[in-house]
Amino acid sequence: MSARDWLLLVVRATGFALVTAMGGWIAIPVTAAVWSTLATAERRRELRIALAAAASWALLLGWGADGAGTRRLLSLLGGIFGVPGWTLILLTLAIPALLAWGAAVEASAVSAAIAARGARRAER
Repeated sequence: MSARDWLLLVVRATGFALVTAMGGWIAIPVTAAVWSTLATAERRRELRIALAAAASWALLLGWGADGAGTRRLLSLLGGIFGVPGWTLILLTLAIPALLAWGAAVEASAVSAAIAARGARRAER
């Protein structure tokens, strides 16, 4: 990844963290759809947007976690579900990644369909 790609990842992750803090989880797909529509020339933009969304929630989890309490909670929940505690963190990070990826894919498809329809009208 180039320096531009890393910068975009940091900007998007910060943006996702801010909109999540202000608007809740529902802001993730809305923001992803907007960024996907704006970045039409970017390769693998859906994957990059999903990675930024997961990174933003990792930032929020790291910011809000206190050491001992979080470890106890993860070990308790992991024991209930029969999985190591760190898998719960990965599952938590999968939520925004899947929301962002799905919204970005749909926004790409809609914008491509709109562009194709405009091109067909221009031919007539």
